[in-house]
Amino acid sequence: MIRIASNKNGTTMMNRHLQALAKSDLFRGNLDYHLIRASMVIVFLLFGYQKWFEYEAQVLVPYISNGPLISWLYPAFGIRGGSWSLGVMEWLICSLLFWGFWNRQAGILGALGSCATYVATVTIIPFMPGGWDEVAGGFPAMTGNVPFLMKDVVLLAASFYLLKQDVVGAIQSSDCTGTIRYPIKRLAGAMAALGLLRADLEYHLLRAAMVIIFAFFGYTKWHQYAAQAMIPFISNSPFIFWLYPAFGLRGGARFLGASEWTILALLYAGFWDKRFGLLGAIGSTATFITTFTIIPFLPNKWDPAAGFPAMAGLVPFLMKDLVLLAVSIYLVKQDVIRLALSSRDAEMVRPRVEGITAAV
Repeated sequence: MIRIASNKNGTTMMNRHLQALAKSDLFRGNLDYHLIRASMVIVFLLFGYQKWFEYEAQVLVPYISNGPLISWLYPAFGIRGGSWSLGVMEWLICSLLFWGFWNRQAGILGALGSCATYVATVTIIPFMPGGWDEVAGGFPAMTGNVPFLMKDVVLLAASFYLLKQDVVGAIQSSDCTGTIRYPIKRLAGAMAALGLLRADLEYHLLRAAMVIIFAFFGYTKWHQYAAQAMIPFISNSPFIFWLYPAFGLRGGARFLGASEWTILALLYAGFWDKRFGLLGAIGSTATFITTFTIIPFLPNKWDPAAGFPAMAGLVPFLMKDLVLLAVSIYLVKQDVIRLALSSRDAEMVRPRVEGITAAV
């Protein structure tokens, strides 16, 4: 009886903490929405900027050449022109996403452009030559340009999240004013018909995207080629540099692989149990804080000819982790809120059940 009472008291205390956390300003507001929007604005700003330089035009050659949706850029505009056209589009999307902080209609246009962008980049993956390491057995051992593109799965899910939030927000604001523009009405109707406005769809898509990321990146770290590729990341990290003295080259990569697969398992379990999901989201947040903070310590991170903020080397790969970090924070918030709601409902039901039991 004492043990049961102790467990009940511990659960009650945890539930109270969750409910207090869910009611705090940090979790009641739209911080997660603004973080995801801000991270996407930064990504489009920086990636759009570097496309005006010759070095990036050369970097883009394998992506555009093998992109089923953007390969026409070279016949139409040439190598430099193709890069410039992408830069124009990315800065336009950046401007619309930024305007979306105040204007839902502009946000919708920016989110549509962002969705189109990452559909175009994700669909390059099956056509990218040398994308799977043959020594490691091929798929799903990513190599070459595929890891860079794989992160766009999360950026695509984040783009859809912003699109849905802005469409729903525009509809809700129209309920107050009594007016809604015809294109938005048609878009909302099309999305509803396709089931894209279902409750929690974006939450499940973002969780699934993060599961995919941890599955693929965790897998690569068990192979020798990935252990070599990890050297500049681990060596220049202010948080995980100790892995090499502690575990060695292969051991450090395997430690990260085990950690990422643990987070993968927790995030996946979070589809059914939000307690596991919350632990996975916290682990994901810690992961991308760790990776994003490597950027200031990397050598040769800005192109010597173009200078800051023209990203070079490993920086573009790590810059996408800003969006993954924002999505991780979103999952933390959503799981805390869901746990708080379920615990509140349980607290309301428990006295009734105990009363019925006592009466019997």
